[in-house]
Parts: sequence; C-alpha cells; structure tokens
Amino acid sequence: MLANRIRTFRMERGLTLEQLAEKTGLSASYLSTIERGLKKPSISVLKRIADSLHVSSALLVQDEDQAFTGDRLRFLREGRGLSIHELAEISELSSTLLESLETGEIRPDFEQIERLAEALNFTVSFFMEKNNYQTNIGPRLRQLREAQGLTVASLADKAGVSNGLISQMENNYTIPSLDTLERLADALGTTIHYFLLEHEEIENLLTSLGPDLIELLGDHKVQAVLRSIRDFNSAELRYILNYLQFFKRNRKIL
Repeated sequence: MLANRIRTFRMERGLTLEQLAEKTGLSASYLSTIERGLKKPSISVLKRIADSLHVSSALLVQDEDQAFTGDRLRFLREGRGLSIHELAEISELSSTLLESLETGEIRPDFEQIERLAEALNFTVSFFMEKNNYQTNIGPRLRQLREAQGLTVASLADKAGVSNGLISQMENNYTIPSLDTLERLADALGTTIHYFLLEHEEIENLLTSLGPDLIELLGDHKVQAVLRSIRDFNSAELRYILNYLQFFKRNRKIL
C-alpha cells in the first residue's frame, strides 16, 4: 500500500513528518493524510515525495511481489550467517513461511517485508527494488581482480575454482553459487557483500541514519567500538545483532 511505503521509507530515513514536509514543500498535515491513506497524491506530488526520500516513484507504487525474489532473501540471510530458524526467531515469522519465501512458493506482503528488513538490518527498498544485484557480480569481480594485479589464472588458483568459471562470471554468462562467491571474496580479501550490495543501497542506508546517530558516529569513542568489532567472527556478530533486535523490541520496558 502506497501510504505504508511512504511512512516506512520516511521512518527509515529518520525523518519526521515536519522534516519531510520541509523537504517536499508540502504541509505536514497533507502528508499525514497521504500516510494514513485518506488521500492519494498526484503524480507531481508523488515525485516530490520520492525525490525527498531518495527512492524512485515506481518503487512507491509497485506491487511488492513484482520485485521480491527468494534468492535475494537467501543471499542476505546467508551473508548474515543466519539459519532459517535463527531468522525466524529474530523476525518473528515462521520457519515454514521463510522457507516458502526463499523457494518462491509464496510472495510476502508488505508487513512481512518490513519484518525481514528489520531482522536483517537492511532497508525495505533492498527487497522491493527491481535492480538485479546479481548482474553487478561480474564487473565488480573483474575490477577488484585487476586492482590487485591478479590474472584470471592466479585468482582461480587462490580461490580453488576454474579459470573458465571466473571468465564466465566476469562476462555475466553465469551466476556463482554462494560457496563460490565466498571463496572468491576470501581470495580477494573482501566479503560477499561487496558483490551483492547495490551502491545505491549503501547511499540509502546512509540517508536512513538519523541525525543523532550520525553525530554519534563522529565520536571517537564510538569509532573505537566499531574498530573493536570488525574482527569478530560470524557467531560473535550474530550474537550482537540478536541482542540489538531484542533491545529494540523491548527498550520501552528495559
């Protein structure tokens, strides 16, 4: 529903109705009626809202099942080091539902997408945008390999894969398995997220940070904490993420 999406994207970006009103040149009361589904915006108003939220107008109006893919959910879940059951616990969605979503048997509704985005610490737009993130793997693989002065053969030897597979990947003739992508990421000293994340998604993530959080990130003590966790293994990071989700859900009573 358009109203829910506008509200979700506004909140992801840490904006109040008044702040969005200032950005769009619309009144806060008018935006409120749009978010409550009482009024539908005109095309020109929709574009002003979309531009202020750094998303496309099409993303706000498209059906969620037009873009959502099970592979996208699985890649992100496995990239976070989570099992189906662990994601079920964090998102409060059933394991059976998550399995059906990943296999493409069923499509999620918007509320389920919101829960998955929160549980996986990502934005809703990652699941809804039609961009095929997989097509970025080839160019990024070639760029990183060449930047490190590696030939196809030398990278293949380091990663334990064939020369032909790397050539096919770099030319977008094939999409690798997650296992292959992890091997290549290790050989190149990066993570699979380098290959899977959209550059636009990173920008969306930055714009979604509220002013208080941005100010905190500039604090040297906070930066010291971030440096201290960069060497954590997947289990340790998963524990921290699970605790953050617990705190977020229960902070009113803690």
